[in-house]
Amino acid sequence: MRLKIIICIVFLIAALNSIRVSAKSKAPNFEKKVTEHFERFFANIAKAYEQYLQEQEDIKLLAEVIYHENWSTDKDKRAAYLTGAVVMNRVNRNDSWLHLKGDKTVYDVVYARGQYSTTKLFYTKEIPQECYDMARDIYLHGTPDVPADVIFQATFKQGKLYEKVNGEWFCYG
Repeated sequence: MRLKIIICIVFLIAALNSIRVSAKSKAPNFEKKVTEHFERFFANIAKAYEQYLQEQEDIKLLAEVIYHENWSTDKDKRAAYLTGAVVMNRVNRNDSWLHLKGDKTVYDVVYARGQYSTTKLFYTKEIPQECYDMARDIYLHGTPDVPADVIFQATFKQGKLYEKVNGEWFCYG
């Protein structure tokens, strides 16, 4: 994917350079306008690529949380799904829950003080592809069947119960 983007950018630069050279004599401010336009264009590409990389890191970390929290003990994967929903609900909350203000990433939520104790296990085992698929789906499409205010997950009740699965309590915050 990265190589394709780099190749496209190189060809685009070469094409633009030939346009600039041929049109330079035809319009007085042409070179300046083209330069400004493509500086904005490449800045947008860089921003989109950074966002893509952040999304990939978030999805990978979300898969780690889902896997280490309850993947192996969850036969129908409902608790795993709810774990992903809780993490993303916390990411998407607009208040300063967990003392995290503004935009939050999955990393911010997972590594917030006193949250997921399984973080010491992260990146120690190979995560099944279906776990990554679940994390990607939750990250990109959300969990419309889980209310946005379901933000607590524990082996004990922490608020009004939404659902209890395999000894895990998923509660409203």
